[in-house]
Amino acid sequence: MEYLSERFAPGPLFGWLCIVFAGLLPMVWLHGRRFGRLPRLRFSSIDLLESLGPTFASRTRVVIPLLRSATIAALIIALARPQSGGAYKDTRQGIAIQMVLDVSGSMAEEDFLIKGSQARRLDAVKTVFEDFVLGRGALRGRDGDLIGMTTFAMFADTPCPLTLDHGSLGDLLEQTEIPGWIDGRQVREDAEAGNTSLGDAIVVATDVLRRAGEQAAAGVPGAEAAKSRVMILLTDGQDNPPDFAKRTAPNPIEAARLAATLGIRVYTIGAVGSDELRRRGGYGLFGRPRAQVDEATLKEIARVSGGKYFRATDTQSLVTIYDEIDKLERTETGERVFRDDVYACKVAMLTGLALLLAELLLANTRYRRVP
Repeated sequence: MEYLSERFAPGPLFGWLCIVFAGLLPMVWLHGRRFGRLPRLRFSSIDLLESLGPTFASRTRVVIPLLRSATIAALIIALARPQSGGAYKDTRQGIAIQMVLDVSGSMAEEDFLIKGSQARRLDAVKTVFEDFVLGRGALRGRDGDLIGMTTFAMFADTPCPLTLDHGSLGDLLEQTEIPGWIDGRQVREDAEAGNTSLGDAIVVATDVLRRAGEQAAAGVPGAEAAKSRVMILLTDGQDNPPDFAKRTAPNPIEAARLAATLGIRVYTIGAVGSDELRRRGGYGLFGRPRAQVDEATLKEIARVSGGKYFRATDTQSLVTIYDEIDKLERTETGERVFRDDVYACKVAMLTGLALLLAELLLANTRYRRVP
């Protein structure tokens, strides 16, 4: 197809002939009435009308055929598709962020507040994380970032890979629930909610970020942000893999060291919550889940990977934490050059449209003639 388009593309001589033709059109429109029979009305005398002299409209009526000719010339230029060779540069700030979110049963504890109402830890984290991504309230948003999500309880899963489609990420985040819960209500007791496979979650998220980094190094379009990669790990408990996997489950600190060798920083957040709200809260039909944050492990994970540990005691502290991470992780992804080879073509098309509208407006107002 490319060969055929080059072979049968009109040459420059054809373009010049079209422009000359458009330039001759005013003569055709100005004198064309002489070649046909014009409608006539008989009057006894027009001496009085002749004494009035030509009006401004009659003296400048040539503007109508000129506008029409200019319109056709502009459209001919647009159809010739001139190559403008225009280029512009875009320097964006962005990184690859994988949110690693604990969805074990203890995240149902209602020791956070959302708009003054008592809420589960999971709901508070989801709300603040969505604000962090989309930019709401005190958080600026991460428009240029590749952002994904890994969840973990008994098993680690990645419901959302790294993406620039933050709207879809928000939809998946809204659907994220604790095993055995639907729309914020516990409907059954699920064994998967009873474990916290922290090491496994770090390994899964590291693999997601590793593959994105390889794509960035290979120059895959849209993967530029993955040259800088971070993990934000939030949990309210400690590493607690299921019994059948304890012998093979990765150690969280060793997993963090592996991430560090790949250039991935891990920011850890311990969701502690409010003791007062916890005493007031209820946790469904199947008991009161409890968790004790292993702050020592979370601090070590952050240290070995070059990240930082944060302690979240309420929703406002979560906002402050994400705001600090936002300020720490602002990295330019580099200059990208875009070429707009059809800029001149678009200008010619818009010019032709404007001239056509001007001709129609004047022909039907100031220069209207009867018959």
